[in-house]
Amino acid sequence: MRPEPPFYVGRTRASSIGWTRIGITLAAGAVLVVLMAQRSTPLGALLVAALFGALALWTWMGQSTRFVVDEHGVTVSLGGFLPRRPWPLEDFRTVQLRELPQSRVGVTLGGYGWRRGRASTPQPSELTPVGDRKIYTVDALQRPYRMLVTRPGTMVEMMGRGETCYILSPEDPQATAEAIDQALRARR
Repeated sequence: MRPEPPFYVGRTRASSIGWTRIGITLAAGAVLVVLMAQRSTPLGALLVAALFGALALWTWMGQSTRFVVDEHGVTVSLGGFLPRRPWPLEDFRTVQLRELPQSRVGVTLGGYGWRRGRASTPQPSELTPVGDRKIYTVDALQRPYRMLVTRPGTMVEMMGRGETCYILSPEDPQATAEAIDQALRARR
């Protein structure tokens, strides 16, 4: 018997690394605004302040998100209010939990936040199955990923049917993985 499709709402929050990025962006903007105010027009300083403010806002939006797991897949809203195109459920082969310590997140995934890129594929020792699913690994060293990673630790990884895989670091990885598992079971 198929389970009903879930409707699960989760969040990601900016970690200390994310807040550091935001702070550095604002500090660099403040330095440039002070320099521009001394050597240029006030309008130029205001434009630089607006630019760096927008960059800091965009950085925060890529770290603090809300996402919905439903029968369509995973839909991420940057900043909790700007929805992006869903990660389609039909692209997911399986869901599993992946453990990445802080010393390896940047090397393995290439960075933090909402992004696309190539990332190292998981090793069996990093993986934990969800429910009665088996873990899934591939032989390739790297694959294209769509990522929403804001912190190290336990992450939810969806191995793709094609080339692209998906990974996110929600506040509650176990509940998120179970909701994606339920969505996959309801679809089949």
